[in-house]
Amino acid sequence: MTARKNTSSSRFSAMLPLAFAAVAITLFSGCSREKSAEQIYDENASGVVMILNEHYFSVSLPTGETFYFSGIEDGKLQNVAFSKNQIQTAYSFGTGFFIDKYGGILTNRHVVNHYIKKSDVLHYVQKLLSALASYARERQEQASYEAGKIYQALNQNYTYDDNSSYNAALKQRLYELKQEYDQAQAYISRLRRIDASQIAVRCHGKIGIAYNDSYVSGPADFKPCAIVRESNDENVDLALIRLADGVTPEGTAVFQTGVQKDGSIKENTADHLTLDQQLYLIGYNQGIALASTTEGIKAQLTSGKISQKPDQYRLLYTIPILQGSSGSPVVNSYGDLVAVNFAAVSGTQSFNFGIPIKQIRSFLIEGMKR
Repeated sequence: MTARKNTSSSRFSAMLPLAFAAVAITLFSGCSREKSAEQIYDENASGVVMILNEHYFSVSLPTGETFYFSGIEDGKLQNVAFSKNQIQTAYSFGTGFFIDKYGGILTNRHVVNHYIKKSDVLHYVQKLLSALASYARERQEQASYEAGKIYQALNQNYTYDDNSSYNAALKQRLYELKQEYDQAQAYISRLRRIDASQIAVRCHGKIGIAYNDSYVSGPADFKPCAIVRESNDENVDLALIRLADGVTPEGTAVFQTGVQKDGSIKENTADHLTLDQQLYLIGYNQGIALASTTEGIKAQLTSGKISQKPDQYRLLYTIPILQGSSGSPVVNSYGDLVAVNFAAVSGTQSFNFGIPIKQIRSFLIEGMKR
């Protein structure tokens, strides 16, 4: 008697590979897939913006006077002015990127707020105070000289009791000169007593952004933004700014930080970094100088690899950068945000730092609690 072949078992065995394949497709269809550099740029460049910071500094003295300058260069205060209508502003560029649909843009703190330590300015302030004192002494000497001439004229030609209009005018001028002399002397005394703690140094800035592929011919082409918040942690160079109208343009790429509306965190491939992992940066190296093309401004994509295990505050990579790329998003080969570029290692363009995603999330969550 011939045994019957178990056709059901055979069919089941044959279907196993297909079943496993179907499960595998189901499991991995929702997972991120690695992308080419061109895909990463095309999908994200619209969400990366050029930031223009138009700024100047003021120094207020306890004497009630204020002077202004645009910055410090080559050991000197630049464009010093003593009245507001003489102020010359300085311009600097950086990069930022959209993180929500309400016009929120993440960047570096130093991109939107140029801090100058008071101690760095006091040396120049002391020089200025000496110059002001010298000018006051010149006024004193001029007043003394002119008063001497008037006394000489009175003694030679008229008597002090003479009530002529000429004598009256001379005596009035003598009174004015004495006032000038006394005021200059009092001013010099006040300058000598100035305490450094009474001197206020402030940065005054105006922030604007320009979109990738837009045409820029001057500061007027940058959309106004307001600073929402800056990190209070000295080690975390982050700031959040927002478009004045509070709306991210339709069709603009929005970078996902993993922070949900309720403050929880949704992890992604950015949470698992390894040495020698490929990373990409999209930013405006050298600001407008390199970005300008016949088809509008365009961000550049540069790439490199993780070259050191990250610590709490820094991710070191070999992505080349130039001034202007501060605040640029750094993404992995899946297009997930892993860091915000913030610093270059002196003397090289090959080793640069980013602020890791964990610090970015902490900064944003802290802001949600306020």
